[in-house]
Amino acid sequence: MKMEITVRIKNEDGTIEIAPVVVDAEIPEFDEFKGPDNFREVFDRCERAVLKIRNQAAELAVEEYLTELSKKKLRPGSKNKNEQRWGKTGPGTK
Repeated sequence: MKMEITVRIKNEDGTIEIAPVVVDAEIPEFDEFKGPDNFREVFDRCERAVLKIRNQAAELAVEEYLTELSKKKLRPGSKNKNEQRWGKTGPGTK
């Protein structure tokens, strides 16, 4: 059995700016839960797989976001690169 996680980054108007990121992982079949004796062990395998793909999906989506951000043009009319890119209060400014 597989679990699939899809991350979409959308504009406020609902348009998709970046292609969706899709990751999947194997999770235990329902019949692997045989009773109270093995529930914790099987659930642990399931939970670990889910947490791993959740983190992977978020990491890939942020990479795509930052890649797209790096392609955007600098703000016109600004005098220095920090101000062009981020405005006066963005990262790297005092």
